[in-house]
Amino acid sequence: FDFNQMIHESIESVQYTTNTHQITLQSEIDINYVGDRFRLEQVMNNFLSNAIKYSPDADRVLVNVSEKEGDLIVSVKDFGIGIPSDKIDRIFDRYYRIDNTDMRFEGLGLGLFISSEILKRHHGSFWIESDEGAGATFSFRLPLLPQEL
Repeated sequence: FDFNQMIHESIESVQYTTNTHQITLQSEIDINYVGDRFRLEQVMNNFLSNAIKYSPDADRVLVNVSEKEGDLIVSVKDFGIGIPSDKIDRIFDRYYRIDNTDMRFEGLGLGLFISSEILKRHHGSFWIESDEGAGATFSFRLPLLPQEL
């Protein structure tokens, strides 16, 4: 499937849900990817929705897509509350939600867990870079060589 088209459609879909944030695609690559388009779009929607949800005082989200060493790399950067370093390793756990007494957000704590499972089934990986109080960047890697799903 056309990976760029999926990214554009995901951004457009999530953009419709907010009038407070502008989602900007800063870089993209022209590639056809072999994988489950619907599930990977679900990952993008989760990452974008979380970026908006956890950056209530910000007005933008940045998306970058690149190729590095035979892998497709996607990153979603927000300018929100960030994630404490001692919580980053648990954030993709099922039902895990950061207990932050300053802010409470609706949700079940399943979106990132589901995203991590989808990425694992595509032989991909994910990581987070964050400074508490200064936002977070959620990234994932997918191998470009076809793998058995």
